[in-house]
Amino acid sequence: MTSFYLRDTRSNTGSSCMFWAENGNGYTTNLDKAHVYTLEEAQSHFNDRHTDVPLSKALVDELVTVRVDHQYLDESQGGEVADGGEYVIHVSRGDYDGNDVYWKAERGCTANLSDAMVLTKDEAEQAMRFLDDAVIYPFLYAVSISRRTFQARNVNERRMITAAGIRKPRSKRERPTTGRTRGNCPDCGKVTWGFIPHETYTCAEAAREKYGASHIDDCEDAARYRKARKEVA
Repeated sequence: MTSFYLRDTRSNTGSSCMFWAENGNGYTTNLDKAHVYTLEEAQSHFNDRHTDVPLSKALVDELVTVRVDHQYLDESQGGEVADGGEYVIHVSRGDYDGNDVYWKAERGCTANLSDAMVLTKDEAEQAMRFLDDAVIYPFLYAVSISRRTFQARNVNERRMITAAGIRKPRSKRERPTTGRTRGNCPDCGKVTWGFIPHETYTCAEAAREKYGASHIDDCEDAARYRKARKEVA
């Protein structure tokens, strides 16, 4: 399991996962156009952006479904049948899983061309008598424009990610902040902290803002006040 696809988990197209395309040129649902990464490459991308999740190529390839994007379906290829041919029937026209069309299956319909009923001319014509808004297409034509896809419901994180050798990145802990910005006192050069960015705070100004001690006038006053607070604490 040394090869991986890189899934963009921020969105799917219908039920199909989106993957980084070859050489990082955008995203695709077509596994044959998806970039294949080594373990080291996949881990590096995952570390950099946690939404780019590596999935074992071998395990994904075991669970592909073959689908047809309606954008590539030429309606001029439909409707004509001849003796000796094999046909599939596009049903539920205008209804898609993402971009993928539905086909007549043994029971109901399916977006997976591999599960579609492959019919003879006579069988296809007989089936059309009981279907509304359906079109017959040559089976080999449908195969020629199909592509391999993978559905989000089939992701098994343990098998496809961790057991395949990918380590989940640790979430970076955000350090608490006071909201103050660091600077240097223009009078003595000591480090000062203040709420107003790009403002140069003197020791006295920083102490007055932090402690609400309006009687502090200069750096020496600020130093004595801080020392007194430490002794009391």
